[in-house]
Amino acid sequence: MKNRFFIFTILLPAIFLVISCGNETPKIATSDDGVSIAFSSKGKGKPAIIFVHGWTNPRTIWDDQMEQFSAKYRAVAIDLAGSGESGNNRSEWTMNAFSNDVIAVIDKLKLDEVVLVGFSMGAAVVVETANQIPEKVKGVVIVDNMQNPERKLPPQMIPVVDSMMMDLLNNMSNEKLVAMGFYKTNQEANFERVLSLYPENVSQVGWQESLHGNIKWMNENCIESLQQLQVPLHAINSDMEPTEVEIFKKYVPGFKAKIIAGVGHLVFWEKPGEFQRLLDESIQEFITQ
Repeated sequence: MKNRFFIFTILLPAIFLVISCGNETPKIATSDDGVSIAFSSKGKGKPAIIFVHGWTNPRTIWDDQMEQFSAKYRAVAIDLAGSGESGNNRSEWTMNAFSNDVIAVIDKLKLDEVVLVGFSMGAAVVVETANQIPEKVKGVVIVDNMQNPERKLPPQMIPVVDSMMMDLLNNMSNEKLVAMGFYKTNQEANFERVLSLYPENVSQVGWQESLHGNIKWMNENCIESLQQLQVPLHAINSDMEPTEVEIFKKYVPGFKAKIIAGVGHLVFWEKPGEFQRLLDESIQEFITQ
């Protein structure tokens, strides 16, 4: 059961595949390995809120939050390498490589005060980003991820995860999404929303490699990376699985968890108003610390 929760809550955002961004022309930064990184930026004000998606997601998964937070802050959403409108000419699909994508955008925009928000696999990315540029980061918010940082995925489960993820990507159904805990409410509408994001003939270059990179980070690097954090860390999680606050506090003493009840993995889709309230609350706490 614990391994099941690990797979579902850490790795499952595969369903939100790479999509176009409507008529918007993305801005482009260049990561340190030469990959073009697409991003959107709206609004003004400090700190800038940097939204990082999960595994294979596009930045448009954050559209509601971009609209909401750009009214008060500068809001930035990034396509990590291999997703959305970013390039996929990468050889090392690690969480550190993805963190360099985020840093490339921060540098491109000349930002000196940011809050990092990472969903699912994006949580590992923003933790790594904060450890590289702590002087620019006011705080980190991880979203429905890493409920127990001490949990490991056994090696024999990795092929099972591979098979499960690719089946989900290529044989999508509402029944699978509900059973796997993506969403609980408005199931038909959320399924249609997922389908509307599903492009035809999408490249899957780097997807399996980044899945392995995420597993490796969780198994080998998570605790050390948490211990290295020099900035505040908050979580906004669903109540599908208990968030082990005391375990987190062993590694990040000031850790705080904020729980949204009655939702699945996509907490910011199912209850956007509550999510936005809790995120703004965390931002204000970071600013005033």
